[in-house]
Amino acid sequence: MDRDQLIAEIKKQLQEEMKQYTQTLKDKVPAEQREQIKDAKDALTTQVKENPWVSVGIAALAGFVIARLLYKRKDD
Repeated sequence: MDRDQLIAEIKKQLQEEMKQYTQTLKDKVPAEQREQIKDAKDALTTQVKENPWVSVGIAALAGFVIARLLYKRKDD
C-alpha cells in the first residue's frame, strides 16, 4: 500500500467515524433544539458574510484574551 492509498483509507475511516458520532449527537438533541441551533448558525453565517472584518477582529481579540489567560507573565 503506497502513501496515497494509506491517506485515502485513513480519511475514509475518519469520515465514517464522524458520521457515527454526528448521528449519535443528533439522536441526543431534541428536534426543537436542533432547529434553534440551525437558526443560530444561519444568523451567524449571515452576520459573518455581511461583516467579515468585524468577525476577524472579534476572532483576533478572542485569541488574544485566551492566550493571555493561558500564558500569564510572571511580572503580572
